[in-house]
Formats: sequence, C-alpha cells, structure tokens
Amino acid sequence: MNDSNMKRFLIIGAGRQGCAVAAFLLEQFDSTAIDFVDCSAEQLSQAVKLQKDASRVAIHELCVSPVDDALRELMSQSACVISCVPYRFNVELTQASVAAQAPFCDLGGNVGTVAAQLELDAECKAAGIAIAPDCGLAPGLLNILAEYWSKDWDYKSVRLYCGGLPQNPTGVMNYALTFNVCGLLNEYLDDCEVSRGGMLEIVPGMSEPERLNDLALPGEFEAFATSGGTSRGAKDYATKGVDYIYKTIRHPGHRDVIVAMWEMGFFDTKPSTHVSANESYELIPWDVSGSIMEKNMPSDGHDLVVARAAVEGTKDGQAVSGQINLIDYAVDRFTAMERTTGFPTAIVAASLAGLYEEHPVEPGARVPFQFMNPKLVIDELQRAGINGISIR
Repeated sequence: MNDSNMKRFLIIGAGRQGCAVAAFLLEQFDSTAIDFVDCSAEQLSQAVKLQKDASRVAIHELCVSPVDDALRELMSQSACVISCVPYRFNVELTQASVAAQAPFCDLGGNVGTVAAQLELDAECKAAGIAIAPDCGLAPGLLNILAEYWSKDWDYKSVRLYCGGLPQNPTGVMNYALTFNVCGLLNEYLDDCEVSRGGMLEIVPGMSEPERLNDLALPGEFEAFATSGGTSRGAKDYATKGVDYIYKTIRHPGHRDVIVAMWEMGFFDTKPSTHVSANESYELIPWDVSGSIMEKNMPSDGHDLVVARAAVEGTKDGQAVSGQINLIDYAVDRFTAMERTTGFPTAIVAASLAGLYEEHPVEPGARVPFQFMNPKLVIDELQRAGINGISIR
C-alpha cells in the first residue's frame, strides 16, 4: 500500500498499554502505521517485538516533556496522538497536539487533568479536530457501554462495576497488581463523585460496600465506591436527574484489609518520626506501604477483568432495566487489563482519525461516552477477540 494512504498514529509511551493500543490498530486495519515515542530505547525495542507486523512501526527516542520540535513534528503528521504515559503529562501533550491540529486521546483517570483538557473545546473546534481524554477500561469503556440504551430509554439510574483480578488468587488480599500501586491507592482512598436525585455528591473512597454473586465470573464478590472510573459520568447524569455510581470489584475481605491499613495510618502522606534501636528516623508511610504492596502482590500475567454496566429507566412509560456484562482473560501477548484498556482506547483513536466513516466525530473536546457509539465499540472489541460481552 502506498505510504501516502496510511493513517499514522503517534503513541506516546511504549509501555504495555501503548503496545496493546498499537496491536489493535495494526491488526484490525490494513491502512495504519505506528510511531512510538518513549525516552527509553529498551522500552521502544520491546514495543516493536510485541507487534506481529513490525514493518509498519517506527520508533523515536524522545523526551515527553517539555514537548520539543521533533515531537511537535510527529504530532503534525499524525492521524491521532495517543498518550499512554502518566496523566501528569496529558495537559501539556493535549495543548501541543491541538496546536499541531492533530486529534488526541489518552488513558485519563484524573478528574482535574481531564477538566483542564475539556477547557480546550473552543481551540479544538477552531482547529477542526476532536480530543477525547479518559479512554481505556474505566473511565472509558464502561461509561460507553452504559449509554447502550440511551437513545430509547429515559434513564433513572446507572451503576457501574469493574475489577481486574488474578485468575489464581492467593493470600488474604486475593489480589495481584495489574497497574501502578499509586494509581490503585488513589482510586481507593480519594473521594468519589456520585449522582443522587439530580445532585452531585461526594462520598468517601471504599464506602457503600455491597456483595455481588451474579457476575459473569462465578462466586461471590464485593464492590465499593472508588474514584477512578467515573469520568464525567456523575456530573453529566446529575444534570439529567439520573443516579450514578461507580464501584470496584474485589474478592470478599479485600476492602477490610485496606480500610484497616488506612485507619492505622499506613497510607499517610506526611512524614512521621519513628524510633528503632535508640535511633530516630523519618519516613512517609504511603511510600513504604506502596513499596511493600508492589513487592508482595506482583501479577503473574494471568489476570482477568470482570465488569458490569447496569441501567434502569423507563420506555414509553414502562419500567425497563438492562445489563451489559463483560469478562476477559489474559491471551497471547497481553493481559486482560491491557486488552480491555488498550483496545477501547484504540477504537476511540480510530474514530477520531476517521477510520469509521459511518460514525464521524465532530470537532471539540469530549470524553468518549459523550460521542462514541456503544454498538460500534462492542462490535470492534468482539472483532478483536474480546468475546465475553453479554447484553441482557
């Protein structure tokens, strides 16, 4: 194929999530190419090895911040810029991408960062491009799935549940880390936005626990409020008078351990003085606890993701309810968390780049559930081998 017909996607961050995004774009489309940017030559080399067709992959060893001329040039040639680096870089990268008139999306997860990105709406429209922070599994995919019935129903409530779990759980926590421990603890401990009775409310992290025993994964589980998966959901649904909450799924007893550690100060972020063998020293409990958790809860790569979007409402004056359940397992090169995070992000990027001609995206700054077609996303995930999606 003539290179001029190729859609080039710029993936910033050559880690495992970025590799999963690239794999979807390369394997589901014949007219795509990938430019990987990372500051690590080793990471870039590994990213190439993970792709089945490396002939359409180029690598660029560059720093992400500050954005330099070389990165700006790559952005200007891109059909879509995809940030797979920590959220602290995303405002600067978004601004540079908009200045280069290139569509942009990222993995999101931080409310303040996303709010700053959405303020670029006017600049996006002037540049004739769309940007979409908050992609991935949650806040991205799960909020998109919740919109499945929105054109036909008057929604009354939306309840979202999601968990990344080990296939072979062990220990009192029954958990293995599938992403950065700091991100995990932020989701657990930060306050959470919910919508109730048309009002936006704040509830504590890990509050409102409940038991679930009818998921796509057999057995009993617990779920509790966390901050990572809401995106704009609580805010947007509150304006429509729709109740909304997002909860994380874990094996029973997991929450009690984390709450006990929290209450005893294991996650304090201020330095504290300790005495041992007549010697005093200072430490930050959060850093020590996070390091110990990271060391003792490593993932073996054999994980699963289980999730649910549950909606209640009315249609033609009659009460209706629906659920979309998802389960996915580690396959081949990628974990379930990488597949269910990277593939939805790639679908959003493909949409922004115009690869789905039947679903054009208007210029502006929005999060994915505000414009993505849920059926398209489900169809594309199934085409890529994520078959554990059921609608009822």
